[in-house]
Order: sequence, then structure tokens, then C-alpha cells
Amino acid sequence: MNSAADMPLLPDDFITGVANKHNVTKTELEALLLALKDYSGAEIAEKLAISQPAVRKRLGESYRKLGIEGSGNKKIYNLKQKLFAQYQGIQENFTAPKEDWGEAVDVDGFRGRETDIKDLEEWIVGNTNDSVRCRLVAVLGMGGIGKTVIAAKVAQEIQSQFDYLIWRSLRNAPPLSEILNQLLRFLPNDAEDYLTVSENNKILLLIDILRKHRCLIILDNVESVLRSGEGKTQEWAGEYEPGYENYGYFFKKVAETSHESCLLITSREKPKEVAVLEGKNLPVKVLQLSSLNLEEAREILLDKGCKCTDEQLEELVKIYSGNPLALKIVGTTVYDLFSNNITEFLREIQGENAVYGDIRSLLETQFNRLSDLEKKVMYRLAIHGEYLSLAQLKNDLRTTDVESKILEVMESLLRRSLIEKEANTSRFRQQSVVMEYVTKSYIERVTHEFSEKKNWSLFMPILYCKRDRLIISGKHKND
Repeated sequence: MNSAADMPLLPDDFITGVANKHNVTKTELEALLLALKDYSGAEIAEKLAISQPAVRKRLGESYRKLGIEGSGNKKIYNLKQKLFAQYQGIQENFTAPKEDWGEAVDVDGFRGRETDIKDLEEWIVGNTNDSVRCRLVAVLGMGGIGKTVIAAKVAQEIQSQFDYLIWRSLRNAPPLSEILNQLLRFLPNDAEDYLTVSENNKILLLIDILRKHRCLIILDNVESVLRSGEGKTQEWAGEYEPGYENYGYFFKKVAETSHESCLLITSREKPKEVAVLEGKNLPVKVLQLSSLNLEEAREILLDKGCKCTDEQLEELVKIYSGNPLALKIVGTTVYDLFSNNITEFLREIQGENAVYGDIRSLLETQFNRLSDLEKKVMYRLAIHGEYLSLAQLKNDLRTTDVESKILEVMESLLRRSLIEKEANTSRFRQQSVVMEYVTKSYIERVTHEFSEKKNWSLFMPILYCKRDRLIISGKHKND
């Protein structure tokens, strides 16, 4: 067989099965099936009622996902060869990785974050000569920022580089032993008695597998096994809930032991082992997700049917700190309640109304995990409303129990993704949407404390520092 046309046709369902394993989309598959039947680009365009450039784009994406190289007709010839070989049972050169996607999210329609994706792929796969292939990578950020979806997107893009891929969510805080059992059950494991050995020995068994095979393990929602500071005077981010401490040992062993695999985790808070082991030239890396840029935000709003001017877009991104989930909620609200009138929506949320519904719930969940000391600093940052240095914070809180713990508190808040640091300085602030939530929460609590005649020492330093601003806010609230 010297040309693609000489090769026998393969069943569509077989081709579809192979394509699905490599995340070829439905529209890409339509073009690919026609190309495999030797339709020309023009004929495919006519049949699918699309342009020829669109045909080339869909076929190009299909070839890329299927790992097909070459140019022009050579690509379709190479693809047919590989498909034919696999169909005959010769899979040495075309073996799809074994995958268990668990609760991974659908990433169809995902756009943007190109730089973040490139960084993650380089860290995990090691595409450049001077890059360090990472054994542990953490994607961090506040709720709704897009940690899970970018992890799923990257995993789909690089899955062909691994022999095995498994995704597990820690949302319901499963014990480590349960996760280890699932990993050892899925991955190639010679130890028949793995269910009966100790947790630490299960970790060692898993490390041995990670040495022998290229595995990509994704653990989503790691913050679920980290300790909350709610109701405590001081509790720092990154510590584990009682009974979950062995997750830390697991992360440490994966990070420190030599192997060719990678553990990718997502979390709202940075585990303490990650904080200690990460580094520019070390095999542990952290991607701290920041806000979307204007064009990425525009795409999210357009997907919701919400159109806005450049000025309106800038205002929305500023108000909601470019948080993808918050923007999706806004898009739905504008469409459902304001008949797509973004001007009316912006008018409505002026003042203290930008944090509402699911956006408020999102922030409330994360804020409620803070200890009392962390909340004092958050209130201070919110009321001030601008970047503050450590010296300024320490001075304003000098009569409180925060003063001697200011370094621990600030480090903890950074690890909880609730404050941001100004580049090349030691000055800190909150994102706009966090600031509004915390300010509103602060005023509500002060009002309640005064009305109940309770001890309001939690708020006293801030009342002293920003008394006029607070009185104005309270007065406005009562009007």
C-alpha cells in the first residue's frame, strides 16, 4: 500500500472509540471521518457547511491529539497506518494511555490561560532542555478561579505522555488509605496483599509503581483535608485535619523520591509540605492562579449571552477580580434579571451590592475557615482598602495579640489565597471582591455586637484606626 487511498476502510465505531480516548471533539471527529474516507478539504467543507480553513483547523487538532506528525497528505497516510495496525492488534506504536478520569470536569469550550497551561505542561512533562521535570505540582487559588478546569485541560493535553492517568476528588475528605487503595487497584501492582499492609507501606508500593511506569495522578480539592481555623484564636493554613496527617507524608514522599511520574494537586490553600519543598530549580512547583484578562473575561460573558462595552468589561473585571465563576454568575444574573442590560446591572450593584447570592456563598465558605487572628488582619486590610506594608499593619495592630504573630498571619493568609502581594515589595492587599465581602461582613458584625452589647474587642483596633470611614459606611447602610 503506497498511498492512503490504497488502505482498506476501517469501521467508524472503531475510529470513534480511538478518537474519544484522545479527546477528539465531535466536530473534529466529523471532519476526520470524512478525511479517512479520502474526501478532499473542499468536499469536507461542503458536506459540513463550514469553510476550508475551519476544516484544516479541525483536522490539525485531530492529528495533534492523536500524535500524528508529517505534512499534507502524509498525515492522513500516517494516521491510517497506525489505525490499521491497531485494528489488527499491533498496538506497540499506538497504545492509548490507561485512564480513570473519576470526577474530572468537562473542558469543552475552555479558552484562555495559555501561559499558565504552557507552564504546567513544561513542569509536568519537561519539554525543554533546561526545565526540571516535576514530581509534584500544585495549582492554587481562591474558590472559583478555575483550578479544577485548568488541571483537567492540561491533563487532557499531556495524557499521551503517560502510561497511566487517574483523577480523584478529595471534596468529601476521603481518608488517605481509601485513595491509596484506589490508586493501587488501578495502577499495575504486583502486590496482591496491598489491602492488608499499613498505610506507609502502601505509599512505598505506590512510589515503586511511579518509578516503573509514567503515571499522572491528579488530586482535586485538597483543601478538604486541611484544617479550618474557624472558631480558633490562631490556626495557620496548610495543617491537616486530625486523622489526615498522612496526606502530608504522602506528598513529601512523592516530592522527594526519584521517579518519572507526577502528582498534580489543586487546592484553595497551600499544604505545608508544598510550601517547604517548592522552588525555582526544584521538582516541586506552584501555579498561583490569578484573575482572567479582559479578553478571557469577555469570552465567559459571551458564552452566557452577555455583551458589554470595553469600559463595562473593565469595570466588571475590576469589581469581581477577574474570577471566572463570579463572572459566570454575573452573566446569568444579567441575562435572567436584567434582560441582558449590563448598564442596569452595574447601576444596581453600586455601593455594597456587588457581593450577592452564590458569589457571597463562595467567599463566605473560604472566609469562615479563618482563625480570629487572621480575621482581624483581613478586617484591617479591607477597611484600609489599599496596599499595606508589614510595618503599617504591625503599627495599626500594636495593641492587639496580632502584633507578635503578624508574620505567621500574613503567610497563612497568602497560603489561603485570600490576599495578594505587590510585586517586588512586602505590601499586601485584598482583591476587590474579597475586600467588599470582608468590609460588609465587618460592618454587619460590628452592628450586631453593639446591638447585643457584647464584647467588641475583635473590632476595636480597626475602629480606632479608621473610625471616620466606618461611621460613614454605617451611616450609609442605615439610610
